[in-house]
Amino acid sequence: MASETSTTRSKKAAAKETLTFDVSTGLKRVLGSELITDDEVAIFELVKNSFDAGAGKVHIFFGPSNVIVADNGRGMSYKDINDKWLFVAYSSKREAKQSKDFRNIVADRTHYAGSKGIGRFSSDRLGSQVILQTRPKAEDTVHRLDVNWSLFDKNDQEHFDEVPVDYRATKSFDLPGELQKFGDKLRTGTVIEVRNLRHKWGRQSLLALKASLAKLINPFGSTTDRFTIEITAPAEADEDKETRAKATKAGNEALPGAVVNGLVGNPIFSTLKEKTTFISVSIDNGKITTELTDRGEVIYKIREPNPYKHLDGSNFHCEIYYLNTSSKQTFARRAGLPSVQFGSVFLFRNNFRVYPVGEVTDDWFGFDRRKQQGFSRFLGTREVIGRVDVFGSDEDFQEASSRNQGLIDTPAARQLREAVMRHCLQRLEKYVVPVSWVDPDDANTGDLSRLMTDQGRARVTKAVASLVDNDEVELLDYSKRLVSIVNERSNEFETSLGGLRAIAEKTGNKPLMEKLTKAERRFEELRKSAVEAHKIADRERAASEAAVERAETAEATAEIERRRAHFLESAVKVDAKTILNLHHQVTIYAVVVAQQIENFLSATAGQKSIPRETVLEAMEQIAFLNNKVMAITRFASKANFQLDSEMVEGDVTAFIAEYIENIAKVTGSARMRIVVENEHPGLKMRFNPIDISIVVDNLTSNARRAKASRISFKLEAVDKGALLMTVHDNGQGLARGVDPKRIFDMGYTTTRGSGLGLYHVRQVLGEIGGTIDLSDNDGRGAAFAIRIGVGKRGK
Repeated sequence: MASETSTTRSKKAAAKETLTFDVSTGLKRVLGSELITDDEVAIFELVKNSFDAGAGKVHIFFGPSNVIVADNGRGMSYKDINDKWLFVAYSSKREAKQSKDFRNIVADRTHYAGSKGIGRFSSDRLGSQVILQTRPKAEDTVHRLDVNWSLFDKNDQEHFDEVPVDYRATKSFDLPGELQKFGDKLRTGTVIEVRNLRHKWGRQSLLALKASLAKLINPFGSTTDRFTIEITAPAEADEDKETRAKATKAGNEALPGAVVNGLVGNPIFSTLKEKTTFISVSIDNGKITTELTDRGEVIYKIREPNPYKHLDGSNFHCEIYYLNTSSKQTFARRAGLPSVQFGSVFLFRNNFRVYPVGEVTDDWFGFDRRKQQGFSRFLGTREVIGRVDVFGSDEDFQEASSRNQGLIDTPAARQLREAVMRHCLQRLEKYVVPVSWVDPDDANTGDLSRLMTDQGRARVTKAVASLVDNDEVELLDYSKRLVSIVNERSNEFETSLGGLRAIAEKTGNKPLMEKLTKAERRFEELRKSAVEAHKIADRERAASEAAVERAETAEATAEIERRRAHFLESAVKVDAKTILNLHHQVTIYAVVVAQQIENFLSATAGQKSIPRETVLEAMEQIAFLNNKVMAITRFASKANFQLDSEMVEGDVTAFIAEYIENIAKVTGSARMRIVVENEHPGLKMRFNPIDISIVVDNLTSNARRAKASRISFKLEAVDKGALLMTVHDNGQGLARGVDPKRIFDMGYTTTRGSGLGLYHVRQVLGEIGGTIDLSDNDGRGAAFAIRIGVGKRGK
């Protein structure tokens, strides 16, 4: 008996059975309200479905107890509803590419924003009932499906496929009055209405949703997707109207983010492109192409091999903007919120945003973790904003099922992060840190004025040269305005030559190589001239000093020391020591002028015609030295401090005020009144008094030529004690046809002037870390803003 029982059991154990999974109604809750944990994300999922259906427009309606998402996409047939929409976790997006007939947009939607087949359950997060209305192409029937999600929650022991879903066919879409006009135009499309909302959508929730949707599609103002979203919330119409009225009364236009109703969009990035530094990086055909633009000027464009094999064919594109103080202010003014509250670098997969990459608290790319290692050397999420686009299948770029965890870690996702870090952020850093950060005042500047000095151009040149010092990097283009030869007088001349030569060799630019050779020759001649001039001047002064010292009395010496306490006095008895020092400086400049003339004549001997550029370069040097001689003649009867060397240590604001009061006024024309107002507490620094006088003299000379009867100089403190000098005259102003961006360029003039005055002013200020810009002018005349910051104090 025992043996039979054992045999029977053995036979049973050897028998095979086929088992199947069964699905509980509880799956609806798992895929719906428990998986989609945020109301905004639930709306995102519905909008994604519209995008993937080829819609050009999505209209979102918020009623008192319902939400409607309507689109003009392809729509679904009865078969589509039965075989696809009601087929849990089925996604047609995983199948072959859709027919090109469905592409009613420029963007090639061969990849999709979603592909899990569970987005339809996001409506369960929003409310307990969903009504689907849809009409496909070439059909007159609107297919309507009523789903009551609460029926799935009654008993988890029920089978999923046993819960009924009501279907019926209608002739038209059933929409509220506010959407009826949109519905009348829907030849094809889908309308999803969620009723019995689980949470109330208040004004702040709607504004937050609108801001998020603005980042969901394309926050950078691009129209390539041709995909628009519009929100209608009748309950918020009155407050929107009031908000617009208040803005109009204040002379402004209501910010898009301040009103609920209307199109979703964020066009401020087109403005930012002219206001800040940004980098654009693309991967195509095995190459990485990088273009860096600074405040509207293309600094460089390069091409190099692509080391990221998993990104080949992904249409990788990245744009990252560096936000300095000026651009942050522009952003806040246009967007209605600070940039740090907007987010950082967003990731878009197949033209749709991957959430939450780029959110304020997100560091998916690792920018902030890296910045902690070098706060003053690296950029973090608070300083940059941008967009990364990539196209691909789930195999490479798959979103986490929770929809708020970014991309699942894959080899392609890892290379994506690496490419953004190494070839986007770090490339931007290699320009911003050595070019902009070394000049604190550049952060407040929305243009290139602080880079147009010799010092600024030398920094840009060095940054570009270090980038192209690689055999694999091909330099396609660069800024000829900023990457150029600086003036031979500049302290940056020799250091910039190496970088320029590397760039010239990289691009095979023979004309630039020839210019470099000529510039080096002129620099050497200028250096030799200066050495010889100092020798001659020193010999003459030594002989004169010997005679003066024998004649000086103790009383004369005491008088000189008493007057050393002030820079300038309105009336001074010129002592022998002062005369000798002024004579010494005049001798130096005169000898160098003579040598410059001799060099020019020698270099052009036998030439029948001489290019204007060659003449201008020679005359500019002579004109600058002549300006110094003329300045010394003005000092001759007024200066009581010793010019033992070109540089002095002192209060530059006090010197400027005293120079204007006691020299410029006295030596100027009686037809023009010169006014100075010094409200600055004092700025100690090293500077060249003669060069500072050139700034004042050139500005007053320009005002006289413009027939001004008055010119004013106002000195005041700004940011951390830096000097702001506002210069304003009541003359004829800029002549018609003058390009304001070029008035500081060497030789640029539309009058009978030389076109060197303002150029010299900018160069002189550049040597002490200062800049000059055209300023806003209320009325007649010209106005300039001169800033001398604390970032650089001369040499």
